[in-house]
Amino acid sequence: MPALSPALRNISLTVGAVAATFALSSCGIAQSIIQEAAGGADGGSGGTTGTDSGAGSVGSNENNVMELTVGDCFNESEMNSALMGSEVQGVPVVDCSEPHDSEFFYSEILPEGDFPGTESVNASAEEACYGQPFMDFVGVDYAVSEIYASYLTPIEAGWEAGDREILCYVMLPDETTTGTLEGAGR
Repeated sequence: MPALSPALRNISLTVGAVAATFALSSCGIAQSIIQEAAGGADGGSGGTTGTDSGAGSVGSNENNVMELTVGDCFNESEMNSALMGSEVQGVPVVDCSEPHDSEFFYSEILPEGDFPGTESVNASAEEACYGQPFMDFVGVDYAVSEIYASYLTPIEAGWEAGDREILCYVMLPDETTTGTLEGAGR
């Protein structure tokens, strides 16, 4: 497969990220409404930071979109299908020892306040997901890596419901792996 230039790769990934972001944030709103109706809203952002693998989320093969966390592995096409469906139930996650093409590697919680705008949120996501956190995780600069990166971000409606999390993930184009991509060096 011919390698895409970093600029073309970023454009194509940004289009996918925008669509996934819309679906993800909409799910957060629906979840908040359901939790309020059930009397179980916790008022949190739903995001986590750190490197745990979302214990308990793999057994069902689907994880609530607001419970995805650093260390969760998945197949991007399955995530995109879940996020683009008419009724989002959850994102299919897999045990990282099973074949997969994507892994969440970094989370950043944006500061409280008014929604800064989609352009600002995406700029923060690009800095986080294509910058130093990518190099720290993969082991090479994004511009020369064979591994792609993308992200999920809050939209204004999700922001109003408390979602402040940027969640970055790495993915392998046209191949799968087992284990983590941490330290892949390619």
